[in-house]
Amino acid sequence: MDVLTTKRFEFSAAHRYWNPTWSEEQNQAIFGKCTNPHGHGHNYVLYVTVAGQVDPATGMVINITDLKRIVNGVLEQFDHKHLNEDTPYFREQQPTTENLVRVLWGLIASALPAQVRLYRLRLYENDDLFADYYGGESASFSRRYQFSAAHRLHSAELSAEQNQALYGKCNNPAGHGHNYRFEVTVEGPVDPATGMVINLVDLDAVVQPLLDELDHTHLDRQHAFFQRHPSTGENIVRYLWQRLAAALGERLRWIRLWETPNNIFECGVREP
Repeated sequence: MDVLTTKRFEFSAAHRYWNPTWSEEQNQAIFGKCTNPHGHGHNYVLYVTVAGQVDPATGMVINITDLKRIVNGVLEQFDHKHLNEDTPYFREQQPTTENLVRVLWGLIASALPAQVRLYRLRLYENDDLFADYYGGESASFSRRYQFSAAHRLHSAELSAEQNQALYGKCNNPAGHGHNYRFEVTVEGPVDPATGMVINLVDLDAVVQPLLDELDHTHLDRQHAFFQRHPSTGENIVRYLWQRLAAALGERLRWIRLWETPNNIFECGVREP
């Protein structure tokens, strides 16, 4: 049985999005501020996950020191560089998170020892935006959002005593609230013109009406769905899925909801 090992890495780089076959207006419409001719930058965070058998002598899939040496050797080509100008990989493709993680995959996978395979790369451009890649034709892109709402855990199918016993403080008639955070993951081929699985502007446009609907509201008192279903984390993530799947279709793969840092709820067709 294979065991997975993950190591975190960091590097800093600048980049610019620009398609020379498009007009300036089209570039601005698709890429926005990312068309700045001087570029902009990020502190990238890369999670490298490898898989393999545990060596009976060392107890390891791979010596972490060896993995660090391999990955840091690759990242030297990108750290404190301008991706468009200082590397050969983005002459013909946009240096998006999706394209960058695929380039890193090829370089890291080819440098690993034969008994270890690269399982997944997860590349964060910032805390709220990242891409996953497993080595296939498709990549996944994830973005985090937030809304603040009040709610009360209460079921019309239970007595007052049963609700109190089940939900405790969360059954307070006046309600309580959370800063909800949720992560939307879409998957698909990377568009060769944009370098994206989905345009960030388009994804934001799909999610924004949902944020407008839920933010600074009382879920149970103001939304029909939660008048029929208790506003548990499980039901909230189901509701997010139903609303977003209607707009994103088969590209939607996973939703992860944080009610608090300690309470996390997920649903989807396949875990990223």
